[in-house]
Amino acid sequence: MVYLKRWNEFKAEALRVYAAAPERTRFVLKARPSAQTLVLKLTDDRVTLKYRAKSAILLNRLDEFQRMLAEAMSGVAPAAPTAAEAAPAAAPAAAPAPAHDTTKAAPAKSKGKKKGKKK
Repeated sequence: MVYLKRWNEFKAEALRVYAAAPERTRFVLKARPSAQTLVLKLTDDRVTLKYRAKSAILLNRLDEFQRMLAEAMSGVAPAAPTAAEAAPAAAPAAAPAPAHDTTKAAPAKSKGKKKGKKK
């Protein structure tokens, strides 16, 4: 199996292979932390495509690629972001004051064995 050198080539070929045989196509992702590599493999048992990367930049591209494959595999078009998702998150509200007084210290716990009467 030969590794494809260019990401765009792998992505285009992978989507083409999936479109040709969606029920037989499998996608495998292997991470090798010791070698700091990420290997992507897509196959339909007749055509096998592999791509290897050592760059962390690939993670953004991989996220987009997996999203595209998931959309194609599920057959559902992605939903447009709602106004709430598009707007920046509001600042968190101030925490309410506790109902009990927290200024008193808790009683100290004794350490060691309990001392008591010997029989």
